[in-house]
Amino acid sequence: MVVAALAAAGWIWFLARGRTRGPAKRLALRATLLASVAALIWIGARRGVFAHASAGFRIALLAALLVVAVGYLYLLRFCDSCGRMERNLKVPSCPRCGALLPWHGMPSRLRRPDDDRPWDPLQKRGRRAG
Repeated sequence: MVVAALAAAGWIWFLARGRTRGPAKRLALRATLLASVAALIWIGARRGVFAHASAGFRIALLAALLVVAVGYLYLLRFCDSCGRMERNLKVPSCPRCGALLPWHGMPSRLRRPDDDRPWDPLQKRGRRAG
């Protein structure tokens, strides 16, 4: 059990501070979150949590786990050049190497320098005549 806890702590340290490119760490985080959700469901099924539970409870529990996983995917950003994990959404550039960070953890669209405007869904671009 101690070995597993040390391995998990090492993996979390690698995701937070390790020096690997950002897209690889983003993929590793997604795999880790998916494995964590699957492990929680498997442990719950093994201990009999779902034995007498209604379908509504099962769906609500799965939805809650998925909301937490998607929330982590949204809040954690990785620097594309040095791979540092950044949890502060207000910081526009990487504290380690100075590269621009994405707006949030889901897309790979980078911030543009001197562009702190929030996204406005009502502001539409003009369409080209086709």
